[in-house]
Amino acid sequence: MRSKLKMMGAAAALLVAGAAAAEPAQRVAMPGPAYEILQAGPASGAHPTRADTVRIRYVGRLATGDVFSTSADEGRGTSDFPVKGVVPGFSALVQLMRPGDRWRFFLPSYLAYGAPGRRHQPPEPTLKRDVPPDSDLIFDVELVSIAKP
Repeated sequence: MRSKLKMMGAAAALLVAGAAAAEPAQRVAMPGPAYEILQAGPASGAHPTRADTVRIRYVGRLATGDVFSTSADEGRGTSDFPVKGVVPGFSALVQLMRPGDRWRFFLPSYLAYGAPGRRHQPPEPTLKRDVPPDSDLIFDVELVSIAKP
C-alpha cells in the first residue's frame, strides 16, 4: 500500500510539474534538479533528445553568484552542445525545453560536476574559472534551436 501511495504521489508530482511548465515564472522542483520558467517559447516546438545538438545562450553561476561559464560573447552569443555531452542535470532539463524557452536551472552538485569539480583549462571557450568540488550550479538558459543528427 505504501509503495502504491509513493507511486501515486510521484505521478501526481509529475503531472503538476508538467502543468506548471506552461506558465512563465513558475519554479518546478523535483528530487534533484529544479527549474524556473523565465519565458515560454511556442508550445508547438519540439523537445531535444539526447541524440541532438542544441544551440543555446547561457550563463552558468556558482551558488555564490560568481559566473563560471557562458556561451559566446559573455552569454549574448550562442554555443552549440551535444545534449549528451553536458552535465547530467543540464542534459535532463534541456530535454524538457522547446526553442524560444528561457529557463533558470538549479542543479545540485551530484547532477553537475560533483566531488571532483572542474578545472578551467585555457583556451576552453566557455569555462571562465574553476568549478570547486561539490558545487551547486545555477544556469540561465535560452534554447535557440535544435539540430537533429
